[in-house]
Amino acid sequence: MFKLPQPSMALNSHDVPPPDYKMDNSYKVSADTAPEHMLGWTAKVAEGLSGGLRCVVINSHGSPGKLHIGTGITPASVNVFNLLNGKVNTIFLVACEVASSGDGNGCGPGLFDGNLFCGAIAKACGATVFCSTALQSTGAYTVIGLPAGHIDEYEGSVYRYNRDGSNQLVSNDYITSYVRKLRLGLK
Repeated sequence: MFKLPQPSMALNSHDVPPPDYKMDNSYKVSADTAPEHMLGWTAKVAEGLSGGLRCVVINSHGSPGKLHIGTGITPASVNVFNLLNGKVNTIFLVACEVASSGDGNGCGPGLFDGNLFCGAIAKACGATVFCSTALQSTGAYTVIGLPAGHIDEYEGSVYRYNRDGSNQLVSNDYITSYVRKLRLGLK
């Protein structure tokens, strides 16, 4: 599991399996919440903090190039992440297959390109973004829970998207080191 530096914020979709992530600020996002409202509220929280939010965790169902949180975030609405530009250091997308370009959840190939989607999020918000191409599971944490300020590790291939939209394949060990440096103020 990853211990995230605080202040951070978790956006937990109304329909994800437990546990909900708990950060300094956590928001249970209902099915009728528009991306503009959800990310606008996140920006408002960040503006009230000296130095903004260290991390934002978006915990939702996903498919290639789509976050199933609130009314949904697709490539057509990715510019809404501009609301977070300069206010957030790192975003963790905890959602199945969001970085994949495959045909997850019955989508036809190429319907949404998850790689381009995640790169566009990183560029729009000017933050580092981590996400996976694989199905995600909370495993035993569904029963035992997670401590506040923590998220579970990713399954499958994990990518780091840089502020310029470029990416690199990374490991969970890499993310552990990355968040340790964030907690120490080195990133």
